[in-house]
Amino acid sequence: MSKNRFAGLAAVKTLQKSDDTPTPKKETKARQKLNTSQKTTAQAAIVAPRRGRPNGKRSNENFRQVTAYIGTETYKQTKMKLIGNDNRQEFSVLVDELLKRWLREN
Repeated sequence: MSKNRFAGLAAVKTLQKSDDTPTPKKETKARQKLNTSQKTTAQAAIVAPRRGRPNGKRSNENFRQVTAYIGTETYKQTKMKLIGNDNRQEFSVLVDELLKRWLREN
C-alpha cells in the first residue's frame, strides 16, 4: 500500500506547535489607553494622512439624517434645478440652508 500523500502535513503541524517563537500579544484596551495617554502633544499633533475616500456627512457628528415627505413634483423640479446649476449644490445643503433661514425668521 502506498504512503498517504498528506502524511507530511501532520509532521509540519507538530513542528509548528513545538516551535518556541513567541507570538505577539494582543494589546488589551487598558494597554491601548496607556499607550495613547503617554503620547505628548507634539506626537498627537502629527497625524498621518489617511488613504481612501474622505468621510461623508453620515459619519460626521455635526449632521443628522432625517426623513421628510415632500411632493413628487416638488422634488423632481428641485433636483432638475440643482443639476442644471453650475455649482451642483446638494439637495441636503439646500434643505439645510432653507431651514436655517426659517429659524432666523421665526
